[in-house]
Amino acid sequence: MKKISKNILSLFLTVVLFLSVFLSSVNFVYAQEPNFTVTAEAAILMEAESGKILYEKNSTAKMYPASMTKLLTAQVFLDNFNEDELITVGREINEVSLDSSKAGHTVGETISVKNLVRGLIIPSGNDSANVVAMATAKKLTNNDSISFEEAEEVFCEEMNKKAKELGAENSQFKNAHGYHDDNHYTTARDMALIAKNALTYPVIAEIASEKSYQGKGVEGSVDPTAKVNDYVWRTHNYLLSNGEYYYEYATGLKTGNTNEAGHCLAASARKEKEGKQTDLICVLFNSPDPGRWNDAKNLFEYGFNNFENFTAQKTGEAIEKIDLSGHNRLNGDKVEIVTKKDITVYINSQDKEKLKKSVVYKEEYIEPNLDETDDEVVLKAPISKDEVIGTLNITLEGETIATADVYTATDVEKSTIFNSIQFFFKHTLTIKNIIIFIIIIIIILFIIKRINKYRCRNKYRYNYKLKGGRRW
Repeated sequence: MKKISKNILSLFLTVVLFLSVFLSSVNFVYAQEPNFTVTAEAAILMEAESGKILYEKNSTAKMYPASMTKLLTAQVFLDNFNEDELITVGREINEVSLDSSKAGHTVGETISVKNLVRGLIIPSGNDSANVVAMATAKKLTNNDSISFEEAEEVFCEEMNKKAKELGAENSQFKNAHGYHDDNHYTTARDMALIAKNALTYPVIAEIASEKSYQGKGVEGSVDPTAKVNDYVWRTHNYLLSNGEYYYEYATGLKTGNTNEAGHCLAASARKEKEGKQTDLICVLFNSPDPGRWNDAKNLFEYGFNNFENFTAQKTGEAIEKIDLSGHNRLNGDKVEIVTKKDITVYINSQDKEKLKKSVVYKEEYIEPNLDETDDEVVLKAPISKDEVIGTLNITLEGETIATADVYTATDVEKSTIFNSIQFFFKHTLTIKNIIIFIIIIIIILFIIKRINKYRCRNKYRYNYKLKGGRRW
């Protein structure tokens, strides 16, 4: 019994020792998931430049966008007007519900396009949205007598067209302001794409970051007879305000709130990392205050702290070397494939080694392959180094996270009889090859001489026999 106990103890100690040695030699990699709870019903965190998704929760679920709609409204508006153009406000401002948020416009006033966008975003004016819809529809239809119902329909067609162009395939917009309509909906992923594109408009990016605006509807000179209002607007985005929920890296964008949608937020933040500015976008649906402010800050910190800018491909650095056909062989039989700009991706620090690169070449640059079993790409000359010959795809676990045009590092010249002769003399007629060639010629001449000598001797013997000669 005592012997068995000793054996068990010995076995146990051996196992413990083995595990301690094994575990000390293994590097475990843990996914850096958020260590906090996202209260929003649906949420997404996206890197603005690449569109890479860093976090998502119910991101494709159907949700009501409320006033976040105005980010799309502003884009359609600015696609049709310059920021300095002037708009006259009409009775369309009365076509809003009494409980709507308003900017405070009055019929007959003159306001600049830029300040109308301010009215959309800072005080979240539903009246501003109606003015935008009416002005745009009048311009698109060239009809100043269009009714508001017709104008809203025309404008919403443009909104839905724009959304589809941005990849927001699961959205439908029925008005310009976002006041509840059962058929007016989107998803967190779609709204992130809309917000991402909104940041490419300098006017929207500037206004969405403003804490307040105090001034006239038209800045600068205007017709003295024009009616111009004074405005004092303050943002509803508490991430920008100097209060409890202030976030130092916040740059915008738009809040939303209806009974059906709940408290919503499309937020953006910017932080400098490794000498590069990184912009993140966070979209939250139905996150009751203060949830949307805390969710946004937590997600932004998660994105900034656990991800980094990584240069996956440097300018001029060879991606691969490709065989050539019909080329000037004096310059070599392969050419390096490069990009003309650095390709930087924003990824989890642990994923750098998982990146894969592949190049898809344009058909017109590929030499047809006669051997169907050979999948090697051969490029045919001539090719200019300034020609886009294909696309570099950078993938992470099967998902494409970056693409770029590729080029040859140098011009690829076509083969000519002159450079072929040059190549022959340079690479074929070397001293070594000449010596070998001379030796071969000497050997051939020697063999020919021996053969001729042998033939002459046989001919003499044959003739001697024919004459009846005898050997002495």
